[in-house]
Amino acid sequence: MKTVRLAVVVFLCKVFVCGFAEEFSCTPGFESESLVFKVHRDDLYKGKRLGRVIFNACDGRTRTLFQSSDKRFYVDTDGTVMLKRQVTLHEGHKVFSVDAWDSSGKKHTVSVRVERVHHHHEDHHMDTVMNISSPQMESPADDLVLMFPKSSTGLKRAKRGWVIPPFNVLENGRGPFPEKLVLIKSDYSKEATMQYRITGEGADLEPKGTFTIERLSGNLFVTRPLDREKKASYRLVVHATGVDINIAEAPMEIIVYVMDQNDNKPVFTQNPFNGNVPEAAEIGHEFMTVTATDADDQESTDNGVISYSIVKQDPELPKPNLFTINSVTGGIRVNALGLERETFSRYTVLITATDRAGEGYSSTGTAVITVTGKSEKIM
Repeated sequence: MKTVRLAVVVFLCKVFVCGFAEEFSCTPGFESESLVFKVHRDDLYKGKRLGRVIFNACDGRTRTLFQSSDKRFYVDTDGTVMLKRQVTLHEGHKVFSVDAWDSSGKKHTVSVRVERVHHHHEDHHMDTVMNISSPQMESPADDLVLMFPKSSTGLKRAKRGWVIPPFNVLENGRGPFPEKLVLIKSDYSKEATMQYRITGEGADLEPKGTFTIERLSGNLFVTRPLDREKKASYRLVVHATGVDINIAEAPMEIIVYVMDQNDNKPVFTQNPFNGNVPEAAEIGHEFMTVTATDADDQESTDNGVISYSIVKQDPELPKPNLFTINSVTGGIRVNALGLERETFSRYTVLITATDRAGEGYSSTGTAVITVTGKSEKIM
């Protein structure tokens, strides 16, 4: 009888333990397989927060490295999705995916759909964001931890180890330096003391000493302000080995992208520009082009996107707006009739080139326009 009772007790204990384990078991992944962020207009401005993806890594981390399939959308380490540059929903919606990796190296993906919704009520005319929290943005170092992967599942295998999603560091940082970027940890650190070192660009290769790592803690630091125009990315390799024990992680590759700041003005490729226009030219006739360049990023930001405009025409006769300029291409066209070589044979036009698509720094240039005779062929 005692044996039976003991067996029953053991059975109940097993049921309780198993049930407890199942109840509190954790499966890494996104909170859902797809998300919809609803907006109230087609033109979405740079920096706009759309919503938040929630990823549970099941390892205690509150911040994660995400990667968007559409580079116009940036996902912060807290999951906040925002626009890196202006986006227009030409079809009323945009679909892209966001990837994240758990500590075992498995990749998880969530589908994100941004769609415009139409409201007919007066109190909905404002552009609002639905299903979004608005946390304070923090620096990547606050509690971001990079773990060495445990297996080959889901991560891209590189020649010398592992490749994890890159993370971004803003250029022209003000410090104080050294400034902590991220904590790197080996899973072996739960059982043994590990030591860390880094190699690669900005570590033991030029520009040497830009990044350092604390040998025992794994804290990764940047030691000086970064300049994207000099170097836009860094490829580092992190090594972790045991102290007084023969264990080692496979080398882990980290790519650091330097995020652009608008710290360069447009520069005209020449000054002045010279062009000829027949006095019989019709409205809309384009006869010359001015160009300017900007060293800032124009792929993922508007910092290097230039907009052209005419400031002044000299003389302002017979009309002050004889010419117009294509704000994107810099092409100068006839805007009004009235050109007469015998009266005014030359015009000087002051032009500005402004970055950030017309909202940033400006530079001025000059176009000297010579009016040619009616009998000369219009090109």
